[in-house]
Amino acid sequence: MNFSSKSIYLCLGIILCLSLNLKAQHEWQKPLPPRSKADLEKIMGPIKQKKFSKDLNVVWVWSKHDHDPGFHEYEKVRDKFKKLFKKLPQIKFQSVYKFPTEKQWKTADLVVFYLHLDELKQSQYDQINQFVKRGGGLVAIHEAMIMRPTGDRLASCLGLAWDDEHSSWGVMPTPYKVVKRNHDIFKGFDEKIDMVDEFYWNLTGEKKKIDILAVSQAGPEDDTKGPPDPKELDGKDWPLFWTKEEGKGRVFASLPGHNLFSYDDPYFRIILLRAMAWTTKESFDPFKPLVTEGIKVKK
Repeated sequence: MNFSSKSIYLCLGIILCLSLNLKAQHEWQKPLPPRSKADLEKIMGPIKQKKFSKDLNVVWVWSKHDHDPGFHEYEKVRDKFKKLFKKLPQIKFQSVYKFPTEKQWKTADLVVFYLHLDELKQSQYDQINQFVKRGGGLVAIHEAMIMRPTGDRLASCLGLAWDDEHSSWGVMPTPYKVVKRNHDIFKGFDEKIDMVDEFYWNLTGEKKKIDILAVSQAGPEDDTKGPPDPKELDGKDWPLFWTKEEGKGRVFASLPGHNLFSYDDPYFRIILLRAMAWTTKESFDPFKPLVTEGIKVKK
């Protein structure tokens, strides 16, 4: 088979563009120093309830790793939480590639989306909305908010979502600001929290339908070689974590979650595990031992 030089260059250009998209990251970012055990205990409080009110069926939705090592590690994060949840006998953990089955939607108490989403059919958006309306808990992390070219229908499920025409991505300036410190997910935290990650801003959706829990300013777009200079920040408060209630169900969304090491930050674990408790209307107490499992903390 013969290829013209023009065809070869076109193919190489497409491959290059795809490889650049897959490297959307900030290689200079490193984990923060270990958190203080005393600070964690102050935020979490004592364990008063050792068991959930019922057994929980958790469905974790994943896709193949699509970035350099350490970024968008969908499979490793799935396995990390599978291992953690084995310590809680009341949790039945299932994982599913790309999208839950009809049976899983019917039997799940909690569905967690951490993956690269392919374009969904209207029937799939309907399944998400029906699950939440009848009382299901939904947690969406990082790239689960992206549906190209526009996430209007995804935003109807999650509250906000990516839009190619307006949305941007870049490094998340640290610290970020908590605006709902009285919410169950952020109780005990300081107003400002240090975290090393990435986020998206200027998303599509109706802000009046969500409860914004924490915000961040935006800096330079795309990849950077280091932390943004304060002069580069736009001074705006963009949603970072939020919740949405629909019918009997609850949704939690986290734009951070880009870096694999973020999932070993006990502060981020508290937020995610509290979100899982909040969306399922269960106590956070049984989750507390998982916050520092396998993590080094400062005594």
